[in-house]
Amino acid sequence: MPSIRAPASKKTATLLVAVKCRPLTEAERRRSRSIIQVFDDKNVVVLDPDLSKDYLDRIQNRTKEKRYCFDHVFGHECTNSDVYKSVRSTITGVIQGLNATVFAYGSTGSGKTYTMAGTQNDPGLMVLSLNTIFELIKTDKSSDNFEVSCSYLEVYNEVIYDLLEKSSGYLELREDPEHGIVVAGLRSIKVQSADRILELLNLGNSRRKTESTEANQTSSRSHAVLEITVKRKQKNQHRSQILRGKLALVDLAGSERASETNSGGQKLRDGSNINRSLLALANCINALGKHQKKGLAYVPYRNRYYTIVLCSKLTRILKDGLSGNSQTVMIATISPADDQYHHTVNTLKYADRAKEIKTHVHKNIGIIDTHVADYQKMIDSLQVEVCRLRKELAEKESLNVKPVEKTSNDEISWLNALSQETGENVQERINLQKALFELEETNLRNRTELQHLDDAITKNKVRDLAYLNTS
Repeated sequence: MPSIRAPASKKTATLLVAVKCRPLTEAERRRSRSIIQVFDDKNVVVLDPDLSKDYLDRIQNRTKEKRYCFDHVFGHECTNSDVYKSVRSTITGVIQGLNATVFAYGSTGSGKTYTMAGTQNDPGLMVLSLNTIFELIKTDKSSDNFEVSCSYLEVYNEVIYDLLEKSSGYLELREDPEHGIVVAGLRSIKVQSADRILELLNLGNSRRKTESTEANQTSSRSHAVLEITVKRKQKNQHRSQILRGKLALVDLAGSERASETNSGGQKLRDGSNINRSLLALANCINALGKHQKKGLAYVPYRNRYYTIVLCSKLTRILKDGLSGNSQTVMIATISPADDQYHHTVNTLKYADRAKEIKTHVHKNIGIIDTHVADYQKMIDSLQVEVCRLRKELAEKESLNVKPVEKTSNDEISWLNALSQETGENVQERINLQKALFELEETNLRNRTELQHLDDAITKNKVRDLAYLNTS
């Protein structure tokens, strides 16, 4: 019998947006100055990088200075642990059946990978999140059983690879009627400790595509998604509900300009694909922000470039985190250097728009086990009631008082009728539940067929468009 999600009350949540500014590097100190100022841990000011303003420009307020307000703002002196304190409450909901997404957004060299992965002395959000999950499981005082599994993928040049497989082939995205967007063939490994996940994380990072550019010595050329799934089974005398929580930790590749990286050949093509997928993500953030402010707006999870229809893998993978069932945290990483002014402002602009995005959060609960438990409890209570009635009847018969034969016969008939009626009610409820499952299966098949028809129509459109272009 298929597993079906239980109806759960949805809670609207707003994206938590935090900004983290890294310190200047030694090379930047020699050629640049810092233009970032942080106030009250929530406000950030980007100063005008141009110091050559004349008197007229200053009195007419012709300045490039920008001011923004976010949920949290961390200056260059803050560590990854300081950042994690602001997002820990989001992580703790995973063991209660909630989904969570944490992703870093920013330009190349702004500190995204450092924030997510960190170092041995300053562990990143990935490491700290894993430690929190297993600490909560270890200190949980219930008798529930926990099962933790992880997967690790990268999106490189719009192709998905499994980082936990030594020679991973191309993986495809699928639209599942029950689970949403899934990656077909992605390996999921059961783990017993945070150390085991860290081993897999280091193994996957060693297989990621990274290259040296003039913007960053170890520039990430791919987007990486570490997904942790926590299945929680309640343990008692009845079969009970199953809670499934999912944590997605995303390390994005950095946007870059060819003029700044002096890239050519394959590096230039890689950078173009990186910028293309990040542009699609930025367009989604922009459209979702407008959707919340002004009403309906088209959200380009699938984007079109020139005459080629290109489905952005990144935006589809992050679809749940941006507008679905997930508590989402966006860490916008910025550089304080004055020559990075345009990158910094662009990052803060999209982070400011992301504050308007809302998701609809609810627990992922298995419905079948819950119903079986309800029926089991009902049957147990009815059996207890029958035993009680039989005991009362036996006590009356043991008395020496001669009851009227008609009264005794009436009680026996009443007990028989009650037993028959109880059995009929239980059978009727079971039949109704079976009918509900059959209707749900029919609905799932219909949705799958509609998805296949939609894919076929899309392929025909692509073929017709390609034919028109060639003609």
